[in-house]
Amino acid sequence: MEKVEIANELLKNSENDYIRALIKKYLLNFEELEQGQCEDEILIRFHNCVSYINKVDFNINGWMLNEIPTFYAHCFWNKKTNEVFDLGVGDIGEVIPRYLDSQANEQDSKNIEEAIKNFIVPSLTR
Repeated sequence: MEKVEIANELLKNSENDYIRALIKKYLLNFEELEQGQCEDEILIRFHNCVSYINKVDFNINGWMLNEIPTFYAHCFWNKKTNEVFDLGVGDIGEVIPRYLDSQANEQDSKNIEEAIKNFIVPSLTR
């Protein structure tokens, strides 16, 4: 899946108005981000996440960007399967899959699949 398709899939599934606005802004600035000409760190970090998802060829169908609780943490949720993973972008360009353990501490993973497997899902029912 190409980067724009990944962003559109996340946009289609995301429910939060702030997140949807962020993804729309991302799509409007996509070319500048690809060329390294965008200075908006929020968009750059999200672009890093989309680029990582593209690079590892993760199937993002059905997933949403659920929240960005801190500047570096991007929380993804599949509402249908109730699976969750985080992508942390500490240093711009460095993306690390993560999960929350039983104490709600962030833990690094080798890949998205491991993060999904180990994630202790908090109450996400709406």
